[in-house]
Amino acid sequence: MAILLYFILGSILSTTATATSEVQRGLNASTASLNKSAVYSLSSSLIPKEECPPCFNCLLPAYKCGNYGTCNEYDGQCRCPEGWSGNDCLIPQCGSLADGPRRHPRPPKEECTCNDGWGGINCNVCQTDDACANFPIPEIEGLLGDDGAARNMTCYKGGVNVRNQHQMCDVTNRKILDQLNGRIPQVTFSCNAADATCAFQFWIGKIESFYCGLQQCRTSVEHDYKKNVTVADCEKIQCSCIADRMLCGEDGSVNIDEFLAEEIKGPAKFSCATGSGCKFEEPAMNQLINDVFGDGYITLECNSGECLHYTQVPGYIAPPKPDYTIWIALSCAGAAAIFLLVIIGFWYVGRTNTSEGFASIRLPEDEAARLMTDHVPANLQFSDISYAIPSGKVVLSNVTGSVKSGQIMAIMGPSGAGKSTLLDILARRQKRGTVGGTTLVNGRSVTDSEFRRVVGFVDQEDLLMSTLTVYETVLYSALLRLPREMSLEAKKFRTLETMHELGILGIKDSRIGESGKRSISGGEKRRVSIACELVTSPSILFLDEPTSGLDAYNAYNVVESLVTLARDYNRTVVFTIHQPRSNIVALFDQLVLLAKGRVVFSGPFAQCQSYFEGIGFPCPTGFNIADYLVDLTVKASEQEVSQRNSQPSSSTHSVHDGVPRTGENHSEQPNTDRLAPPTAGPAHTSREEVNSSAPSKSLLEQGAEFFMHKMRAGNSGPTAVDAFPKDVHLDALVKTYAESEIAKHVKQEITSTTVTNGTQANGSGQMRDVTEETNVLRGRRRASWATQFKILSGRAFKNLYRDPALMTAHYVASIVIAIVCGLLVHNVTNDIPGFQNRLGFFFFTLSLFGFACLSSLGLFANERILFMRERANGYYASGTYFTSKACLSPRFTTKRRLTFPIGSF
Repeated sequence: MAILLYFILGSILSTTATATSEVQRGLNASTASLNKSAVYSLSSSLIPKEECPPCFNCLLPAYKCGNYGTCNEYDGQCRCPEGWSGNDCLIPQCGSLADGPRRHPRPPKEECTCNDGWGGINCNVCQTDDACANFPIPEIEGLLGDDGAARNMTCYKGGVNVRNQHQMCDVTNRKILDQLNGRIPQVTFSCNAADATCAFQFWIGKIESFYCGLQQCRTSVEHDYKKNVTVADCEKIQCSCIADRMLCGEDGSVNIDEFLAEEIKGPAKFSCATGSGCKFEEPAMNQLINDVFGDGYITLECNSGECLHYTQVPGYIAPPKPDYTIWIALSCAGAAAIFLLVIIGFWYVGRTNTSEGFASIRLPEDEAARLMTDHVPANLQFSDISYAIPSGKVVLSNVTGSVKSGQIMAIMGPSGAGKSTLLDILARRQKRGTVGGTTLVNGRSVTDSEFRRVVGFVDQEDLLMSTLTVYETVLYSALLRLPREMSLEAKKFRTLETMHELGILGIKDSRIGESGKRSISGGEKRRVSIACELVTSPSILFLDEPTSGLDAYNAYNVVESLVTLARDYNRTVVFTIHQPRSNIVALFDQLVLLAKGRVVFSGPFAQCQSYFEGIGFPCPTGFNIADYLVDLTVKASEQEVSQRNSQPSSSTHSVHDGVPRTGENHSEQPNTDRLAPPTAGPAHTSREEVNSSAPSKSLLEQGAEFFMHKMRAGNSGPTAVDAFPKDVHLDALVKTYAESEIAKHVKQEITSTTVTNGTQANGSGQMRDVTEETNVLRGRRRASWATQFKILSGRAFKNLYRDPALMTAHYVASIVIAIVCGLLVHNVTNDIPGFQNRLGFFFFTLSLFGFACLSSLGLFANERILFMRERANGYYASGTYFTSKACLSPRFTTKRRLTFPIGSF
């Protein structure tokens, strides 16, 4: 009996080193000198008292091994599964599976601290490959290194049970989570391939509630084209509750012990699908969960892990490729049908519409009356206009002039005289240099923003969209610039009215055309540009060389339309012109002649010829006075340059003399005798004769008459160039004009019309305020941002789809590249080479889409100059234009991308 007690004592106290050493010393002592008294005394001290609890013995009916551990029939102790400890195998172990028998149990009322790379409530799930280093696997003993350590171990997370798989799962049934009031339900699941068994534990708040053992289990993998499903089917299952735990009678809670023992019989199924989570199913348990919580089974979100040698990892099994032939054919047919419908729709929307003219427009009476009275006549006066570029060079100096409503003013001069610069300054265009002087409208000084509302500006080049019709081009200008209070019908009426004023109503449905695809003539195109500005009913219209690039006939038609516009519709027209023909010159009302930025003449054109006759420069008979004046200024400019290069300049000198004269007094009236040329030119006709004869004779008749005159004169008489004195000084020409009566009259006219304190300087009644009356008649607000975006998008849409060559090239390129890429990956295999081939296909596809976006850059580059002109003239805001372009380009490239799958399939 004593010896038995010794053995029992040794087994109980084996966990502490101190107790073990004491027992060992006692045994050694008793072996050395054994006597009955000593044995009796020691045994009596170790006999348990009646109040001590009985020792655990799993062979007794009152005890059993938890988690279905095995009971040793020799010592009555439990052999626990991996991850469990304690006499009854209900205490989780910590550390990791790699620790083997060295694992320690979880401290009471604490959580396990797992080693690096391990997880789960009982640290059975590997998480990293490093955690599996040196993991003991009997099957790989032949692959161990010289040091006995396992090599090339990996943590397999594929969910397929190879040896002994462990999974840690979170319950995701919403109603179960709600019933537990924050106590998290979890499940641990493991399978052993050697004996075809699995284990299931249910945890609440990381405290085990019940467990199940599953036998006759078969694990399998179902390979699908889109996902893989791992399944563990077990024929038998038995479950047990842990007494005094949640769901098992804890604090009077529900107890499912009898249900688990009597109802749960199997079969059971644990399955996981790629991307869809896991589920545990058993008929009786499913019925209980359905009755209590309304779910069909326990849903889980699991993480699996099993340490394996890389040679044990299950290989890739290619799923059977589904046959999508019918669906591909239907998709291609549907895409082709949609593509054709879209093309037909684009053709219908983008086709050239034929407008019906005035007859199709019905205006309210009040709006029709407004169109007749929305124009306010304006007089333009400017004095001492100067301009210097940032480098300091003076481009314009003290330019003065005046033009009234109903008149046209021509600004003439040789190249580089500053004509366009003066026009830009008068039109209040943005200049980088320093601008000086005064500009008045009806005697009033107005701000730049108000001034731009009552003027129009036509550039030298005709910047128009070639795909639009004449009517659409002018209409878009009207829609963007006329007040938003004006109805659409009124804007259309105003468009047709403007085209009628300029004589282009007959070509309203003709496209503008471009180089190589001509539609309308150059003169008609120039009048379209004028119409785009005239449609807003400007009081003052500025034009930069409207006859540039036109033949004589079209040039005359353009200027004649401007004269008609000014005189019949009481507009003020100011334009630059370079050496016009004689019948065009006869139409001028006011003339400003410039040379090197200085005024040689500024005043009524009717007094121009008599003025130059008075200072000794008469125009020869039969010679175009415009050519004569330009040649005169060029000659004077050349003499000034040569004079400055040869000798220092003087304070004053005569017009003709080459030697400077200082201290010479000049009278207010030019001395015609002193200014007369040394060799008198031939007789010439008066200004009235030129005006009466020039328009009645054709250009051919005038040329023949001039040629006969030259033949009769022979070599003895002077030519037009010979009529110039050898020394003509530009400074003297400028000063002579400044001291003339014409210059004084222009300055007096400007002074008399200047409004001061509500009255004009001459004491007469106040002239009409152009800006104020225009705002009252037409309103202050132009098209809104949304309207601008809609109009610009529609215009860009028409411009894009009326260019069939560009559209066809894009679509054909997309389809051809798609077919080539489709052939490259046709019937590729589902392996690594096939994967690489598909990557190449994706590369070419993304390259196509990426480089296709670069075509959008051309949309901005081609219209850059047009955008700058329209933006300067107040058509729209910059943000609106770029937003419409940015939105249109993705729509265009998206439709091209839709054609790519057709060819690739």
